[in-house]
Amino acid sequence: MRWAFLFWFLLFTAAPVSAGEPTSFQELWDAVAHDTDCKPSQFPDFVLFTCERQYTFWYLTKPNHPAHPGIIKRYLYQQDGAWYTKEEGRSFASDAAQPAFKAWLAQIADMDRQAREWIKKQHSQEPDSKR
Repeated sequence: MRWAFLFWFLLFTAAPVSAGEPTSFQELWDAVAHDTDCKPSQFPDFVLFTCERQYTFWYLTKPNHPAHPGIIKRYLYQQDGAWYTKEEGRSFASDAAQPAFKAWLAQIADMDRQAREWIKKQHSQEPDSKR
């Protein structure tokens, strides 16, 4: 019974891949790299593409990264007048590389958590007249 529930849960909660959406690491890399809004910054083991109009950051691993091939999409969005961040990761690596990918994704998510804490601290230190 538990397996049947898990099967149906995964079937209906899995994000469908729409026609034309990139499905491989190389296709995703090419899509981001050819987007004129996205500007690359080189790091030793990944490339960070900053897409200003979309408020999006793409982290794409290089072959020397432990989580390669992996991609993290980090973006800002506004809801009810407040700004939020979200991270989405996609690994194309072997099962053996999944712990490295999960750690990398957690590291990126932690940066957003730290930024939220810093903003909250700064906001709480403002005099009431500036809020």
